Amino acid sequence: MTSPTPPGCDLDTIVSRTRHLLLDFDGPVCSIFAGLPAAAIADRLRKVFGDHASMPDDVARTADPFEVFAYAATISEDLAARVEAEMTDQELAAVPTAVPTPYVHEVVTACQNSGRSVAVVSNNSDRTVHAYLARHGLDDRISLVIARTSHDPALLKPSPHLITQAVDALDAEPGECALVGDSVTDVKAAHLASVHSIGYANEPGKRERLTEAGAGAIINSLADLALRLRARVADPELLQLSLRTFQGHAFGAPGLTPRP
Repeated sequence: MTSPTPPGCDLDTIVSRTRHLLLDFDGPVCSIFAGLPAAAIADRLRKVFGDHASMPDDVARTADPFEVFAYAATISEDLAARVEAEMTDQELAAVPTAVPTPYVHEVVTACQNSGRSVAVVSNNSDRTVHAYLARHGLDDRISLVIARTSHDPALLKPSPHLITQAVDALDAEPGECALVGDSVTDVKAAHLASVHSIGYANEPGKRERLTEAGAGAIINSLADLALRLRARVADPELLQLSLRTFQGHAFGAPGLTPRP
């Protein structure tokens, strides 16, 4: 088994060990809340509380819907389920105005052309991720989606649960996988799951936070990652499977459907 790279490792080293690229959704794939701000969604979630409207100041003021969801779970399972359902509806409403991350299509293509599989591992809802991928022509180029299907926030990153599910579904070793994420929770989850981590520093201050969290490497643009992937073939067998996909045959990884 290949060991995860230490913090600050060279990006080339990580790419050379990676056969399966795992992408966080909001950030590395798209800005899901570009047209429907997260703060507005957090306000909608707080309205679900009803009689539980009295809440700690930090929860009452947060612009992060996941913090509201996590607090709901401390009150009751029923409230957590209702808040999660509303969050899923709001995420789905955000899909039409989501903005693709520059060079994400190039990263996916570079993985296919170099014999790597691509999966999405996300705290956003499974339905939202699939809806976005279908809208942007990525649904048959992503081999696996592991995303939120439960109203239990403890299963979400920084828990390793979703990443471990992805590794198992890909029939892979953790050391063959690298997660690209733009948050400290992504890096923590990657460490706990023993996969490599690549921090995507897409905003000021993120490079420092991701470095402090122990990201194996940091990139400012997915273009850097696409170039590295193109330069290094990971596995000839995966490459042949990828080529057969373009020829209209089924790819062996879970959840991938060839384009008609």
